Amino acid sequence: MLKVGVQSAGWYDHARALESFEYIKSCDFEAVDFNIDHYLSPGKLSKEGIQPTFFDQPVEDILEFFRPLKEASEATGVEIGQMHAPFPCWYPEMDDVNAYLAMAFDKCFAVCEYVGCPAIVVHPVGAPSKFTEWDYNLALYRGLIPYITKYSGIKICLENIFTSRPNRLSGGRFDIAEDAVKMIDLLNEEAGGDYFGFCLDVGHANLTRRNIRDFINILGPRLTILHIHDNNGMDDQHIVPYSCLANNASHICDWDAFVAGLKDIGYPGVLAFETFRIFSAYPKEVHTEVLKLISAIGRTWAKKIDE
Repeated sequence: MLKVGVQSAGWYDHARALESFEYIKSCDFEAVDFNIDHYLSPGKLSKEGIQPTFFDQPVEDILEFFRPLKEASEATGVEIGQMHAPFPCWYPEMDDVNAYLAMAFDKCFAVCEYVGCPAIVVHPVGAPSKFTEWDYNLALYRGLIPYITKYSGIKICLENIFTSRPNRLSGGRFDIAEDAVKMIDLLNEEAGGDYFGFCLDVGHANLTRRNIRDFINILGPRLTILHIHDNNGMDDQHIVPYSCLANNASHICDWDAFVAGLKDIGYPGVLAFETFRIFSAYPKEVHTEVLKLISAIGRTWAKKIDE
C-alpha cells in the first residue's frame, strides 16, 4: 500500500530531530517532504547580491549538519520521500546568482543522496511570454544536468505553477501536462537517463481549473511525487483536502478524480501532503488531531488505489 507523507514545515525541529520524527510517526505518517529550501533565500541574493549563506560550507560539513535528520529517519522508519529546493531557482541576466544557485542545488542533491531521498522539486521560473518561458526553463534545467547526473537514484521534479495577477489567477509554468511531458522527455534524453520527473501540485491544478484525472494520465510514469492540498479555487491556501465546498455542496477540487487518476497509472510514490497552513489556521492544542485527520485521508486513498 502507498505510504502517506507530510511536509516538514510546522513540526520539524533540527535541534530535536529524533523527537520530531517520533512525533510525526505517532501521527501515522510514514514519509516526510523535507524543506531544505528554508536554508537559502534566492530572492535576497537577487536583490542584495551574493553574500554568505548556509551553502557556502563544504559539502562534507553540510552532510554532517544533516546527520541527525538521517539518523532520525533511520531510527523511526519514516523515510524522507522528497525535498523542496530553494526557490526562485533562476534569474534572467543574473549569471552570478544563477551560478551560486546551481552550486547550492548541487549540495542539495548531495544531501538527498546522503539521506536516501529519491526526488527534489526545483520550481520552474516565470517569463514575460510562453515562448521565453520555455527557453528560460530549458536553460534552468539543462544547466543542472551536470550536477544531478553525479548522483544515484535522485530525480529533479518539475512542478505545475499558477500565475497570480491582480484580482485573478491564470495558468502558469507546466500547468499543461503535454508541455511538462515534452520538457521532461527532452531533458532525460539530453541527460542520458531518468533524471527528471514531475511533481503534481493538486492545489495548483485546482487553481488553474485542470482536469486532474486527465493530467495524471498524460503524465503517466513521469509522475514521481505529489503536493496534496486543498483551496477555494481562488487562493493558494494549502489546507486539508475536502475543506472547500462549492455552493451546491460539491467539493471544488475533484478528489475522486484525483484518486482515480493515481489508480489508472499505478502511481508508485508517496501520498505527500503540503498542508502547512494548518499550523496557523488551527489552535496549537489540536495540531496533532488535524495531522492525524490528514494521515487518515491519505490511508483511505491508499486503500482505494490498492484495491
